[in-house]
Amino acid sequence: MRKLLISLIAIAALGAGGAFAQSGFWAGISGGYPGAQVHFGVENVFPNLDVRGNLGFAYIAPADVGTGIGLGVDVLYGLNVDTGLVPLDVYAGAGPNIAVGAAAVGFSIDAFVGAEYRLGELNLPEGGVFLELGPAIRVLPTFTAGLIGRLGFNWHF
Repeated sequence: MRKLLISLIAIAALGAGGAFAQSGFWAGISGGYPGAQVHFGVENVFPNLDVRGNLGFAYIAPADVGTGIGLGVDVLYGLNVDTGLVPLDVYAGAGPNIAVGAAAVGFSIDAFVGAEYRLGELNLPEGGVFLELGPAIRVLPTFTAGLIGRLGFNWHF
């Protein structure tokens, strides 16, 4: 398990390193279930593929892990969805998440779909509001399934 996690982080870091000179970035905050996060992302690491690192605090956590700090990496894939006149960027994503809680260390694989509404019509083209929902498959300390849901704000630069 540890080798898999190290491999995923290394792939994300190496892929993001080559993309820094040619892609955009974003940073943001989100809140929801199971907690609040700050994140930093790199656009178009590969065509239509973004990478995002997350640091969060779980204020609603399973009893066997407890409240604590989470660290994760997500890969986001842009979906070509016709949203009509509404300027939404629709995507699907997934990635590993490590939680260091008051009771134990947890590991999960999170998957989600999301949409971001860019605020260009409000004269704030760098800003965007997003919503993400999906399952979380927790592997450690016990094998269980749960949900994640986030509402947040991104600043693109």
